[in-house]
Formats: sequence, C-alpha cells, structure tokens
Amino acid sequence: MTEYYKWKVIGILAAVAVSLYILVPTLFNLKSVADSEYAAPAGLARYFPKKGINLGLDLRGGLYLEMEVDLNEAVKNRVDVLITEIERILPQKDFPGLALARVAKTSRVRVFLPADKRSLFLDQLRENFGDVLDPVLAPTEINFQIAGGGDLADLLQKVAALLKEQNIPFADVERGGADNVLRIILGQPGTHEPVLQKIKASPLGASPLGTQLTPLPSSDYTVLQMTPEYVQHLHEMTLKQAVEAVRNRIDRYGVAEAGIQLQGEDRIIVEIPGVKNPDRVIDVIRKTGLLEFRLVDDSVESQAVSDHINEAREKNKIPEGYSKEIVDKINEGLKGKIPEDDEILFELTRDPITKEVVNGTPYLVKKRADVTGDMLRTAQVGVSQNEPHVNLSFNKIGAKNFGDITKSNVGKRMAIVLDGVVSSAPVIKEAILGGQAQITLGYGSYQSLLNEAEDLALLLREGALPASLTIATKTLIGPSLGADSIRSGINSMLFACAVIFLFMLGYYKLGGLLANMALILNVLFIFAILALFQASLTLPGIAGIVLTMGMAVDANVIIFERMREEKRLGKTAKSIVESGYEHAMSAIIDGNLTTLIAGIVLYQFGSGPIKGFATTLMIGILTTLTTAVVVTRVVYDYFIYKRRVNRIII
Repeated sequence: MTEYYKWKVIGILAAVAVSLYILVPTLFNLKSVADSEYAAPAGLARYFPKKGINLGLDLRGGLYLEMEVDLNEAVKNRVDVLITEIERILPQKDFPGLALARVAKTSRVRVFLPADKRSLFLDQLRENFGDVLDPVLAPTEINFQIAGGGDLADLLQKVAALLKEQNIPFADVERGGADNVLRIILGQPGTHEPVLQKIKASPLGASPLGTQLTPLPSSDYTVLQMTPEYVQHLHEMTLKQAVEAVRNRIDRYGVAEAGIQLQGEDRIIVEIPGVKNPDRVIDVIRKTGLLEFRLVDDSVESQAVSDHINEAREKNKIPEGYSKEIVDKINEGLKGKIPEDDEILFELTRDPITKEVVNGTPYLVKKRADVTGDMLRTAQVGVSQNEPHVNLSFNKIGAKNFGDITKSNVGKRMAIVLDGVVSSAPVIKEAILGGQAQITLGYGSYQSLLNEAEDLALLLREGALPASLTIATKTLIGPSLGADSIRSGINSMLFACAVIFLFMLGYYKLGGLLANMALILNVLFIFAILALFQASLTLPGIAGIVLTMGMAVDANVIIFERMREEKRLGKTAKSIVESGYEHAMSAIIDGNLTTLIAGIVLYQFGSGPIKGFATTLMIGILTTLTTAVVVTRVVYDYFIYKRRVNRIII
C-alpha cells in the first residue's frame, strides 16, 4: 500500500463533502438558481452558500449586446477640451491674437498666430502639455479660388459628391474663410500632390459644374495633430472609461451578474441575464450623458435660421425628425450658409403623455464646447417653485472656465447641451463665478419631472460615456428558450452518462463499475468548482462537460487495457494494479495535457460561448486526473491491501 493512502482517502471524502455542501443551493433550490437569487437565509439555509451554479445567458435567458465605441468621437472631444485649456493657460501677452480651431471631421487644430511667435508657441505648448500635439509639416488641405459664381453651399455639396465618385480621399469640403474660396480637407496629411493631380485630371480641374477652381497657396497658419502615442493612450482610456460607465449604469438595475468585457479594439460585450425591460436598459446604456455648455450665435436671426433649415430639408430631401443622423444631414446642407464654427442643434418638445418628440426649436450654437461634463464635480436634484431641476457644480478648472465665459458674454445666451440636444438656452445676466449651474427639464407633471431629474443626476454623477455607443449586435433570449436549453442540456448529459455506464459495465464488469463511480464524482467536482468560483454554465459548457466525460472514461480504458495485458501474463493482483497504472500514466497525461493547452488557448482568444466551452473543458480535465487516476487507484488499493483480494475482475 502506498505511503499516503490514508491521506488520499481523507482528501477524497473531504472533497466529496465540500462539493455537496457547495451544491446545496443548486440541488435544493432550483428556482432560485434559475433566477440567480437565492432565497433569504432562514433556518438551516443560513448555514449554506447563498448562490448555486451561475447559469449563462443561453440557459437563463436575457440580453446580449455587442456595442461599438466611437473612438474618433472621443479624440475629437478631447481636442476641443485641449483647445480651451491651451487658450486659457498660454499667456495672452505673449501670444496676442492667438486663435485655435478644430478642423471639421478631423482631430487636427488650426493655430492662427504671427509667424515670429510660432516657435515660442510650440515650446510653450510642449512645456505645458508634453508631447500631446505635434505640428503637421505636410499639407493637410487644398484651397481653391472659385471663379464663375454660383451658390457656394450647392458647390460644396457637388464637389464633395464628385470627389466620392472619383475615389479621391478627403475628410471634408468647406468654405475656405471667404465666399470665393473652397477648401478640401485631406483625409491623410501628405496626400496633397496625389489628390491635386487627381482633381486636375477629373472634370473638377477643367470645368467643374460651370465653375472654375484654381489652386491657391497653402494658408498661413500652423496645423497641429495629436501624436500617435497619445491617441493610442486616449483610445485605451476611453475604452476603460466606457466599460466602467456601462457597468455603473447596469448596476443601477441591481443586475449583479451582468457580464461586461472588451472585445477587439473598439467593442464592448454586455450580457445581462434575466433582464425584464431590455429596451429601458439599452436606452440607459447607450445614452452618452455628454454635457456641454456652448454659446448661442445670435448674429443670424432666428427666422433666417429656420428658413435655411427648411430650405436644406427640402433641397436635400431630409426627412422630418431630430435624430443625430438627421441633424448631421441638416448641418451638412447648411455649409456655406452659416458661420464655419457654428452648427444647428435643437431643443426638443415632447408630448406630455406619449413622450414622443412633437417639435424642435433650432439654435445656432458654437461647435466648440466651453465647459464640458468632464469638469463636473456634483449633480443633485433640486426643487424650486414646485419644479424639479438638476443643480450642477464644477471643479476648479470648470468653475474658472465657466466664470470666464459668462463674464465675457453677459447678455448672450448659453446653450446647455446634453447628448447633442439643447436642454435650455438661458441668457447670461451676469458673470457666474461660483461654478454653479442649473438644468431645467421642460414641462410635465411633478412626478415625471422628478423622475427625469433623478435619472439625469444619476447619469451625470456616475460618469458620462466618453464616446457614443452603437449597437452592433443585439440578441434577446427569452426565459422559455433558456428553459428548453436547460432541459436539452440535461437530457444530453443523462443520455451520454447512460450510454457510457452501460458500455463500461458490459465491457469491463467490476472495473467498469469503478470507472462509473469515478465519472459521477468527476461531474460532481466540475459542478462544485463552477459554483464555487461563480463561473457561468453555458450550453457550450455542457458540451464541454460531455466531452470531459468521454475523456475521463478514456483514461480508465487506457488503465484497464494495461491491467488486462498484465493479467494475461499471469501476474498477481497487486502487480496488475501497479503495472497497469504505471504504464498508462504517460499516455493519460499526454492526452489531457494537450487538451488542456487547447482549452487555455480557446479561453484566452475566444469569447462568449467559446469561453464557456473552454472553462468547463479545463475544469473537467483537472478533475478527470483526480477521479480517473487517484480515486480508482485508492479503491483498488483498499481491496488489495485491506480486504486481501487476490483476483482482479476486469
């Protein structure tokens, strides 16, 4: 008998007892397991674990979302904030007339500054902001002199359409400062010459739309662009922040077992089991929570703004509505008719009963936000004159920016913009130096406004999303489908067990019975480990368990065949057992080790169902080595050394 026989027996019995203890919630409270909510501990129940096996989304039913993070938007938002910080930090006395503007649809920044100040500006920039922005030496845009007249807005759209037809890479086409200058923003710096040659060879260079375009020298300003290293860092931080914000929002619903993970370079996978109102959850998750304070441009009359919008809708056949896509199309159609650094946003009016948008009031606002939600310190619900609202307070930087903006724009309107929609646009009556602001919520009953204020305050406090999320994949799995999956999975496992049991009993007799007992313990240990670490049991995971059962039996088959060879040689029972296990070990370890490596690779690089399969497969391999080798050997040793059995039936 081996030296550690006693300790092996104690270890096996202890493992069985602990496994049964861990699985009590699963074995005796199946309904709570299905709901992932164990009943409140009472009586003997308080001495057992609160949670059973955590069922995966495919077994339990729920919501599966795959969302794409708009990283480019995050970069552009960061550029806007950098511009505000640069203008605030760099001393005006050293750089008189300094002006910065983000290039539309890119992360580049135009810096307007006298040529003799540029070197000093770049030095100051690096000193205060490090290697965040670098000057772009290659041309980033091409300016053309327009001859022949015509409507500029119409020309911008037709030139953009022709560039697309010619497959000429570009980021945007805009008015180049003056009405008779057209500017093409290059998609990539340094592609100036190839693009210019393509334009000259196209109808644009000869007689474009009845208008003559003549290339102009490059404009006299510096163009900055974020360094690749900082962009990479910003992408990583954006994804981390997005995951954390999504997790916080889901936690509001008390879904403690929601799975949230990154996939690829710009996607987030969200699995929410047992969700009862998926539409509301999706709405809260997707809501960006991006808060901005922007000045309203009153240089254009409100009636003229409305006329321009109606004209753009009619000319470009833009449907009614105020979604982000429609507002983008409206702004595209207004190019050349509104100032370059302005855009149209709407304040929405909703039906008090149906909550559907019934009207939108347009505002001409500055593209660049002067204060953003990044500078927010707190957001709390307040009530004045029986009307709930949200009180905001900013951090030191936000308060300073807010004070400067309101001080220099008394008498003008400032739009409070949430997720691209104007919440309100009050007139600045005096400088607001305390870093406080207030968001009013329109019209409705007291309770509905209070709920809206509470939701908005929570959204702002828990952190705005750094970029918008687009749903790439959405799958809603009903509870009935999950129940069917559970039933099918259990049936497949029972059928597999029955077939294996019968085969082993018929072919190896008592040896087969011993292997079947080891197989039962193997399944028991797998479920206990899943419950202990709260790893999700999925439908592919059940497939992994069934595969593991086959591998566990295979290990015993190898052992038994070696023992039969020894038996045919006429050896004693003790020699048969020792030689059988000794000669089979290398083949068993090799087979299980290679499968374990495959499981690790699947878990590392797979996702969703593949990870579920890999998890149970890896756990099953470890338990197989314990039950098929250790447990069966201990039983043989018991009968040979303790019971003095001298005949092996196999």
